[in-house]
Amino acid sequence: MSKSHRKIAAYVERHPDTSPFLTAAKLAKKTGVSEATVVRFAVSLGYTGYTEMQRSLQERLRERLTTVERLHMAEDLYPEESRVAFEVLQDDLSNLKQTVNQLNPRFFADAVNRIGSAENIAVVAFRSSHSLGYFLTFYLDLILKNTELVIHSDTMFERLSALGENDLVIGIGFPRYTARTVQALQYARSRGIPTLALTDSNGSPLARESDVYLIASSRLPSYVDSFTAPLALINALLTAVGRTYKKKAAKRLEEMEQLWDREGIYFPDG
Repeated sequence: MSKSHRKIAAYVERHPDTSPFLTAAKLAKKTGVSEATVVRFAVSLGYTGYTEMQRSLQERLRERLTTVERLHMAEDLYPEESRVAFEVLQDDLSNLKQTVNQLNPRFFADAVNRIGSAENIAVVAFRSSHSLGYFLTFYLDLILKNTELVIHSDTMFERLSALGENDLVIGIGFPRYTARTVQALQYARSRGIPTLALTDSNGSPLARESDVYLIASSRLPSYVDSFTAPLALINALLTAVGRTYKKKAAKRLEEMEQLWDREGIYFPDG
């Protein structure tokens, strides 16, 4: 290794819990080298670029980090209180860029087709991912009238047992992965029920248990999960489903608009 590469390697070894969450620019600043040198360092290790190296390091680390450890880590990576908001927003911009770069058009089209053609859809998203599951379910059921969010893990298998080969189970999970969500996908596949996952990497246990999966970056060195990019991906998915099945969606939304107006669901303008 060159002197610059040795400096980078030494920093990563000294900071194994925080360095995987640094952008190339931040790692370059920490080690006193250029951003291009950081990228070349990753390539010299056999990765296609810094993003792949970073993702590899994160996958090894994030599943074992507790929320307490992540809280302490956030203090190390965001040391200036006045800059925290800007740094977190910049990290989420990076998450969005990574999600765009990782998007597989064929998988996305397959996911849209599976959602639109399913007779019934069950969404499984526990703990912090519940918010994503609720959002997805709300809008899918609004236009398709066939989507249910599995809320209680203790009755999950009973709910899923009613589904068949013409239905779909959607699992949503990000590190640390909830065991029940993985079990739901495993159960569905064992019964021949098609499965779709929204997760963070090719190595995710949800990806391994799904017929098709979509990846969104959720990297944020904090005790909270970053769902900026996953939510953006869900927005794209919902928009594509509505566009592809426009006639069906338009009819349903017209009915709902009349209902909302009659029942005074939304506060009147002015």
